[in-house]
Amino acid sequence: MASACLKKSNPESSPSSSEDSNAKIEEILQRYESAVGGREAIERIVSYHGKGTFSTSASRLTGTYEVWGKDPDKTLSTITFSSAMVLKKGFDGTTRWLQTPAGTFNDESSTEIAEVERDADIYRAGKIKSLYFKMVLQPKARLQGREVYVVEGQPARGPSEKLFFDVKDGLLLRWDMVRKNPKRGNVFVKVHLEDYREVDGVKVPFKVRFAFESFDVTMKIDELKHNVDIPDGFFKKPGS
Repeated sequence: MASACLKKSNPESSPSSSEDSNAKIEEILQRYESAVGGREAIERIVSYHGKGTFSTSASRLTGTYEVWGKDPDKTLSTITFSSAMVLKKGFDGTTRWLQTPAGTFNDESSTEIAEVERDADIYRAGKIKSLYFKMVLQPKARLQGREVYVVEGQPARGPSEKLFFDVKDGLLLRWDMVRKNPKRGNVFVKVHLEDYREVDGVKVPFKVRFAFESFDVTMKIDELKHNVDIPDGFFKKPGS
């Protein structure tokens, strides 16, 4: 599946000062927060459980996945391939781990499709600002025929990332993020967020396409539940 073509729109004058730029960024983020349901609805969501399917353009690989998340910073994903091979990736707030048919490892991953460290961030609507210590407003652009605001975010570590917000409805349409791969260093991926649906008063993208340099992975949610009861031990590394 080819990545969407991004084109610059007609140039606009840059903000007259950093103060103007910061004010505009704040306006964009607040509008996004409102578009997905508002601060009160967002803060009510403290955990989630999702099920769905995935496919990749690199081969005929397909399968199913489940993802669990719980505040603060606990995630677990299970990916089951059509070949019946199962990969699990978790973070208990302290330790990141990966479980494959070959065993269970700390902070290891040789398969990009299994790298889900950042996936949970996609569903943390309204919490994007906390991921960056600095944000810069870029000129507007066009993405798949839609005019978008472009905001560049600089995390505490690693390269900067870009976020593309729909000018019309305020939703986040694409997130150019960076993943860390132990064999390849930084891996850049364009994350396309599509098919927003409302669940418990909060809009969530039910289709997420990860466009890597040479292939795409598309994940579609079939079922999503919020505020499910998940014990902390559920996210622990197996055998720990």
